[in-house]
Amino acid sequence: MKTSHKFSFTFDSRPLLTEYASAKVGYEKHFNTSFYKGEWSGFALKKPETALHNLFAGNNQSDKYLDTELAKKLPETQKVIDFFKCEKTSVRVLKLTAGSGIKPHSDEGLNFFDGFVRLHIPIQTNPDIEFIVAGEKLEMKEGECWFADFNQIHSVYNHGDIDRLHLVIDMKVNEWLKELFLKERIIERGEQAPDPMDSYPTEVKKEIVQHLMQQGTETSIKTAQQIMKKYSLII
Repeated sequence: MKTSHKFSFTFDSRPLLTEYASAKVGYEKHFNTSFYKGEWSGFALKKPETALHNLFAGNNQSDKYLDTELAKKLPETQKVIDFFKCEKTSVRVLKLTAGSGIKPHSDEGLNFFDGFVRLHIPIQTNPDIEFIVAGEKLEMKEGECWFADFNQIHSVYNHGDIDRLHLVIDMKVNEWLKELFLKERIIERGEQAPDPMDSYPTEVKKEIVQHLMQQGTETSIKTAQQIMKKYSLII
């Protein structure tokens, strides 16, 4: 699976900006203040029913998501959301003001193989945004739609002189979304979730093998041998 991808389709972001001004939407500061410096704020269009904060995107314990009252007042934004024929969980518009930054962090459970993905659609941006995912800088332009694996370490810094505004949509993977990801070559047909052990240091892999060998069962020994063969380990 790709770590990030720009989709082949785009949206017109101008009507979204216009309706935010017309609706005089208010921006609430993000509750996770340790994650950023400066001002990171936004408003929610869909959120977990039990959310203590409006900008909370939910987690594995969240099972019911509700549209906010504001969502009904923003039909142009809703048209963009409805383009994606799958269940949405969290939907937010997030603003990062000029001179502000979101520190390096990762968001668990936002990987295609976890059954959830997060897409970003820039509504207002500038060339001096530094959006880094897994060490790669993503050059996102207004109206584009981007996928990224936010399980990976990522950060955002606004070095420009205008605010960055993104529509951020979290959604559940279904057949429609799976076919879209296949068409866009984000995943390949038949691709499986990566083995978490792939990221383990060699010494950790060796410790796991040794532990399995010490168990002494037919199954544990066979598993240890498979790991040694896959990673070319010499114990």
